[in-house]
Amino acid sequence: MEEYVCPCEHLSVYALASLANVLLSIPQYLAVNKALELGINSKGSTAGLINLYGSSIGLTLDFLGSAFIFQGIMAILVMGVVGSTLSRRRWRVQYVATGILVSTYLAYHLGGKFLNALGWIGLLETSGVDASGIYADLFWFGLGTTICYLLVILVLRRSYGRLMAVAARDFAEPSE
Repeated sequence: MEEYVCPCEHLSVYALASLANVLLSIPQYLAVNKALELGINSKGSTAGLINLYGSSIGLTLDFLGSAFIFQGIMAILVMGVVGSTLSRRRWRVQYVATGILVSTYLAYHLGGKFLNALGWIGLLETSGVDASGIYADLFWFGLGTTICYLLVILVLRRSYGRLMAVAARDFAEPSE
């Protein structure tokens, strides 16, 4: 099994997760920026950064900060998947568990980001602003995000299938 540890598939999981996050960040950024231009107050850490640095720099810093946190968590999770392939015993259970953890975290994060963007769009609409363009962007970027998420699942599944094939081959070969 040691001969199989190919980081390409796991790097593609990380890259696809990053792309999915960026795709949803675009309409979210547009909605929040439009709300700030109209004087609609933001909440939480975004409001603190905006008060400290101004609306454009504060909003950018907030998005960059959350992106770096996401990247760090995904890097740790993907490294956990890679590490599970190096285990001699119970690697199947570890690989499946870490794969489920990666897909669950990614789904939770992306779902939360989608709902957050939808909430900002709803806030714009209730304030009398035509946010149909941002809503359409959310739809198309959300579709791209969904495709990236499905590709993450398929890449993890393919990687598991390859690991199983290598393990079956190693089990079938007589040891010298």
